[in-house]
Amino acid sequence: MRHPSSSGFRWRLGIAASVVALTLVPTTLSSTPVQAAGPTVNGGGSSFAALEISQWRAEVAKVPFELSVNYVAQGSSFGRQQYIAGSIDFAASDIPFTANELSALNATSRRDFAYVPVSAGGLGFMYNLNDTSGRRVTDLKLTRRAVCRMFSDPTMRWNDAEIAAANPGLGLPDQAVRPIVRSDGSGTSYVFSEYCITVASDVWAAFIASRTGDSNVDPAFFENKPISNWPQGWGQVGAALAADGVAAAVADSSGLYSITYNEAGYAKVRDFPNASVQNQAGVFTQPTEEAVSIALGYATGRADGTFILDYDGPNGDAYFPSTYSYVIAQTTGFNADKGAVLAKFLCYAVTKGQRVELTKTLGYARLSAPLVDIARNAIAKIPGAPPWEQCKVDSAPPPPAATTTTVAAPTATTAPPTGGTTPAGGTTPAGGTTPGGGTTPAGGTTPAGGTTPGGGTTPAGGTTATGATTPGGGTTAGGGTVSSGAGGTSPPQTVVSVDPVTGETSVIEVPAVDASGECLDPITGLPQDPSFCAVGVGGEGQGNEVASGGPVTVAAGAPAVVTVPPSNPLVDNSSNGPPATRIVWWLVQGASVCAVGVALAGVRRRIL
Repeated sequence: MRHPSSSGFRWRLGIAASVVALTLVPTTLSSTPVQAAGPTVNGGGSSFAALEISQWRAEVAKVPFELSVNYVAQGSSFGRQQYIAGSIDFAASDIPFTANELSALNATSRRDFAYVPVSAGGLGFMYNLNDTSGRRVTDLKLTRRAVCRMFSDPTMRWNDAEIAAANPGLGLPDQAVRPIVRSDGSGTSYVFSEYCITVASDVWAAFIASRTGDSNVDPAFFENKPISNWPQGWGQVGAALAADGVAAAVADSSGLYSITYNEAGYAKVRDFPNASVQNQAGVFTQPTEEAVSIALGYATGRADGTFILDYDGPNGDAYFPSTYSYVIAQTTGFNADKGAVLAKFLCYAVTKGQRVELTKTLGYARLSAPLVDIARNAIAKIPGAPPWEQCKVDSAPPPPAATTTTVAAPTATTAPPTGGTTPAGGTTPAGGTTPGGGTTPAGGTTPAGGTTPGGGTTPAGGTTATGATTPGGGTTAGGGTVSSGAGGTSPPQTVVSVDPVTGETSVIEVPAVDASGECLDPITGLPQDPSFCAVGVGGEGQGNEVASGGPVTVAAGAPAVVTVPPSNPLVDNSSNGPPATRIVWWLVQGASVCAVGVALAGVRRRIL
């Protein structure tokens, strides 16, 4: 006869068995990370560069570097604003500080800084589309005007005449285009808006006219200037937080007929296509490393180490839009111990971190030799930075700057380019110089005062905006699948780990983390000293958003404007043993639990 409390007895036996098994875990398989060589540095910002930054963080956490680096990918505007507020040690941004941000920064102790170029990539257009027969489309071609219309025209449909003309024979469905834009302040949005202003001015003018009177739009938009916050709340447009958020929205089961703009690698790691975009020469190109490098060769350097992008380069092999991301590092008044960690991390990023097998896997382009030199000089300004020879990590030499090649002729199915400049007859305006070894392509221009360093042409960056804003709460309009804002949680972030020795790749989705038991900054989500939490939220002063056209303020007791997960967990293949070893041990441990439970149950039956 079964005892009435047998189920409870079995539960207690299971607990006892688990305790016995757990005592058998060997110390060599402990999950305790390698002791960091120096303090932890916290950063945040660009999600365009986040795939590479996540990989570099995982690699430098191991022997022999043992560096502890945290990073929150919440958009370029977030990074710049939190740097000004003093909430993070470094920021990553796809564009320089805006004029208003610089004004606020100059009133703080962090006003001395350097831009360190770290990432180069193509701004891809990831899409989710089936043709009229239900086949997944993977070879879509888009003209420059069409791609800008898709993110600004609420009447745009997939069988639009302009899309159909570029894709003869493709059964395009009569379905509304569902653009997914960034809900946060994004350098990617800035670059894309600058691109459309340049190559499709009529489309952008119509977009401005359609939003007249909308008080939720950055005033810079109505001045025909690039913007970090894409206008929302129209047609089928949806919004999602950060690069991984918009990629997840398109790749979702409900993302059919949607398209987004993003660093090209986010489509690659999800096995989704990027559209081929027509360039100034009339050729449809993919955002490959080679095509991005050629496009960035048309940019002009600024004195601060950033670059003015050119979207009209006439080389038929170039991919536009392409851009750079920069790390913003404090150069005076910064803790030298933290500076040493940050400098070593950046040295790794611009040397070993630029190896071709990594950049190709993640969908980026390597920094060219002139850019590595710019990064090297900027890193040297960080307090505590070691000499370059002790800081760099051996790797293949960086590629030279892009050079001009023959313009490829359009194919029979290629529509002639709309707008732009004539490929032949380019000029170098007054003040622009091209030193020895540099080239000015046919049709390309060197702006007044701009220079091209010896040895080739200089890659790119973004230009300064005015009054960029970060919304307090993102919204999901019709067709959008992900939104985030104040009080919400970030979508999972994608971490791609590439073993530098074997080349093996693994893709990990990092979910939002319950950090209820940790001391975290309520704005950045990054770990803080326990004394920070002891004085309560806002006790040390929190950073508010940058109001449209207004200054950045730091006010005590300010509310958390966004809720973000803590730092991404490291991809750990260090001295704790390879993942396969730990998995085998877990299986053995589980079998032990079952065996002990069965044995105890058998003893009980014999007793009864």
